[in-house]
Formats: sequence, structure tokens, C-alpha cells
Amino acid sequence: MSNAAHSVLTRLLQRLPSHLRETRIVLMLFILVLAEVSALMSVLLNAQGLNTWLGLTFCALLAILILAFFRGLPLNWTVYGGALLGGSYLFAISLREGAIYSSTLAWVPLLPLGVFYFIHGRAGRLWMLLAALMQCLMAVATWKWGSSLPPMEGLNLSALSFIDYALASLALFLVPFFYQRQFELDLRDGQLRQLELQAHQGELEHTAQMREHFIAMVSHELRTPMNAILGLNALLLDRVQDKPQATRVLAYTRQSADHLMTVINDVLDYSQFNSGQLTARLERFELHTTVRAAFDLFLPRIENTRLRYVCEIDPDVPKWVQTDRHRLMQVLVNLLGNAVKFTHVGRVCLRVGVQDAGVVFEVQDTGIGIAPNQQQKIFQRFGQADTSIHQRFGGSGLGLTISQKLVQMLGGHMGLESHEGAGSRFWFWLPLQAVDAMQPVVKPLQETPPSSQRPRKFLVVDDHPVNRLLARQALLRQWPGSQVEECENGEKALLALEAPSDEGYDLVLMDMVMPVMDGIEATQRIRRSEQSRVRATPVLGLTANVNAQDLTRFEQAGLNAVLFKPYDLKRLREEVARLLSEQS
Repeated sequence: MSNAAHSVLTRLLQRLPSHLRETRIVLMLFILVLAEVSALMSVLLNAQGLNTWLGLTFCALLAILILAFFRGLPLNWTVYGGALLGGSYLFAISLREGAIYSSTLAWVPLLPLGVFYFIHGRAGRLWMLLAALMQCLMAVATWKWGSSLPPMEGLNLSALSFIDYALASLALFLVPFFYQRQFELDLRDGQLRQLELQAHQGELEHTAQMREHFIAMVSHELRTPMNAILGLNALLLDRVQDKPQATRVLAYTRQSADHLMTVINDVLDYSQFNSGQLTARLERFELHTTVRAAFDLFLPRIENTRLRYVCEIDPDVPKWVQTDRHRLMQVLVNLLGNAVKFTHVGRVCLRVGVQDAGVVFEVQDTGIGIAPNQQQKIFQRFGQADTSIHQRFGGSGLGLTISQKLVQMLGGHMGLESHEGAGSRFWFWLPLQAVDAMQPVVKPLQETPPSSQRPRKFLVVDDHPVNRLLARQALLRQWPGSQVEECENGEKALLALEAPSDEGYDLVLMDMVMPVMDGIEATQRIRRSEQSRVRATPVLGLTANVNAQDLTRFEQAGLNAVLFKPYDLKRLREEVARLLSEQS
């Protein structure tokens, strides 16, 4: 169709009522009007008694159908009504005009064609059979009663036949033509829509990547100062043990900082779950020690309460297991934290036992409980039993959602039993089996180091001076008299390591994200150094970045171990001691 014709059709559509502006609606209306014109011409050119009355009746009924369609009669009803009305008229008038010799039969193929295009293929096939049956009946009538059929008379017989064939041919051409045009328009619109969707998809993917980058960046920027806050808080607590009031203030500070870290971790973990970046990091560890460590975290919080705080570990629970220790600890802390938060009097109990070839962990409390109709809601993101819970107790509403996902990631499942006003029991099962103990096992270091430990030489590489100060204090407390040097980026660290010296460094503490040269590149260059003593230097990675891809690159660069900020000072000293022992 030319642009001019398409423009004319567009202007025509705009003048019609809104429900008639679709192309196939206009086409249907055009065919009905064409049939009306053909019937009127037949009446005018071949007026013969009964034929005239049949023609006028058909024209009147068809006019009513057109008017009803114009006023909003559904297309399906219009098509079926027109097909029935047209079929009846064509059958009757063909018998009056010589059966098979009647030019009126030229309209018969339009019946199945219209139904096929305007409704669907199955209905069109049915009407094709009906049209074929009508033509067969006309042939039989001609063969059997041909001599008794009324002859075709009238001076305008040739004109009538021409009109029938011409209009029928025009209709047969227009129906597929318009539908082909409509198909092309729909195809073009579909392609444009697909291009738009692809563009939107690209924008959404870019937005998702930027969101993940933003969350990772914010997490790093929050974890870095939190490392200093928690670390310096721990150092101060060690030095004011004889001052109860200062100890109490620092304990409150620690609780607030721990709460803030919980919120940061929940937001980051939820984001990583959505992007599929969170995976388990398997390690072998002592299960009993880990459970006790999670349990002991809340001892300061319940010191001045009336709660009975109990931990029960069955004797047959495996001592050494292999799973993601950090994630198991996170789930236990989340469940214990909720139990302590929602229980003011009574009892909070952590039980660990063997069940179904695995280990089941239970946290039971006598707190406020959860109504039955709200128990599934609390596992949804940002979900709490009701809006007043957040106002009374706070919380992000992500802890249980993340805990459930973490348990599933570790191959287990989580459940809940609760009665409103009578407490709750959260439990989860993990497929943990006993494994051999790690060899050698590094025993926890004492807070006061043995005097036999000789001074060491350390290099702390971090772009934040407070974090360098924290690491320095932690190292000097464990290894008094040691030499601790500092660098703010990887480039200066390489210069210090490769500088001419009688002895190298015993250990490098390397941050990952730094200006000029980051920890990944610096560690790679250390492992490729031409000096054997530099290549052999142990490197302990310290990072607030928890992006899985970045961590993998950091570890593959040649780290001996990695700790996440904010790190526990005791854990830092234990890890340093282990690396020094392996080096010896």
C-alpha cells in the first residue's frame, strides 16, 4: 500500500467512532456495505417477483446488521450473523437463478474466507465445508431438476453477472490484501517494540550492575570505618578492665556497632542473593567452638536481665565439620539475636543435636511469639509480624529472610513453631557429617604473649591511617618490641619489600582496595619478584570488599590467607601466628 493510500486510510479511521478504528473492523464494515450494494444492484437489474422480495428482505436485514455493528455489536457476532444471512440468501437466490449457472454463487467463497480471517481458522474450515456443500447441492439441483428450474431472464443479465463477479473478486482481493498489510504493520510494530524492550533490558541490566556496584561500594565504605571503630573499641576494653563505668560505656558502644554491622551485612547479603553472587565458602572447623562463639556474643546483653540463657550441645554432635563457618555463624547470631530481642523474661535456649544424618540447630524462647497467620510473612523480605514490631523493637526485616536463604544455600532447610504470647522455636537442619580434624591445630593465643616469642618485622599496607594504627596496636600487643612499618598503597609496599636489607619482612598485612596500586596487583608482583625472600613473604589479605569476583582475584593473586573487615583482633592475631608458624 502506498504512503498516500495509507494516509487516506489513517484519516478515514480517525473520523470513525473509537470502537471502529481498528483496520479489520473497517474491512468488515466495508465488506458488509459491498454485499448490501451488490444485493441492491441485483434487485434493480433483475427485478422478478420473488427475487425482488428476497433481495429486499436480505437488504433490510443486512442494513440492520450493519447498523448494529456500527453501534457496537461484537465482531464475532457480526461475522457469524452475516455469514448465516448471506448463506441463506445466496442459497435461495441461486435456486431462483438457475442453480449452478447463477452468478450469485461467486459470493459463496467469501463466507469461509471472512470467517477464517475475522474469527479463527477452525471456524473458517467449518464454513468452507458448508460452502462446498452448498455448491454441491447447486450442482445436484442443476443435474436433477435443471429443466424445471426457473430460467434466468432479464435484459440486464450480463450486467448483473458482471457486477456479481467483479464485486466478489474485489472482496476476495481486499480481505487478504488488508490482512497482509495489517500483518506487515503488526510485524513492524512488533520489531520496534522488541527493539524498545531490548533497549529497556540493556538499561535495566546496566541499572542492576550500577546498583550492585553502588551497594558494594557503600558496603566497603561502611565496613572500613567500622573496622576502626570495633577494633579501637576492643583495644580500649582491654585497657579499662579495672574501670567498670568505662567498661560499661564501651560495651554499649560495641553493641551499637554490632547492630549497625548486622544491618550492613543484611543489606549486602540480600543484594548478593538477588544477583546470584553469594556462594558458600567451605572450610573445616570445630563445630562446638563455633556454636559457643555465637552463643557467647550475647552474654553481655543478658547480664543485667532476668533471662535464663542456655546452650545445650548433644555429645554425639560431630566435633569437626565442613561447611561455610561464617554463614553458619551468621544464621545462629540472627536467630539468637531475635530470641534475646523479643524475650524480656523467661528463657532462651540454643540446642544442637544429630538428626536425619545431619545436625539440627534449635533456638527456643519464651518471648512474645508469633500469630499463626503471620508466621509465613516473617520470612518475606522486610517482613515483620506487624507494623508495631518495627516501632517497638526496630530491625530491618531482612534477618530471617537471609537466614532462610543461607540455610538453603548450605543444603539445609529452616522451620518455625510459635504460639502467640508463649514463645517461638526456630530450627534449621544442615547435612553436616564428622570430618577429620585439621592438622596442625593452632591453639588460641593467650592475651598476654609468652616472653619467648621473639620480635618480628611486619609491613602493614592500607590507605586508611586509622586501620594501620589498629593493626600496629594489635601486632605490638602480641609481639612486643616488633618492628611495624606502614605503607598507604601497593606501590610503596613493593619498594619497601625490595629495598636492600639484611633481612626481609616476616609478614605483610595487605589491604585490597587502595589508590595508585591495589592489593591484588601488589600481591601478584610480590609473587613474581626476582628476589626469593620477597616471593616467600607471607601475605595476609585484609579487605572490606566482599564481592565474590574481587575476592577470587585477590586470593588467586597469591594470598596465604584473608580476613574480612571488620575483623576480630583476637582472630587477626591467631591468623598471624599461624602464618608465622608455617613460615618457620
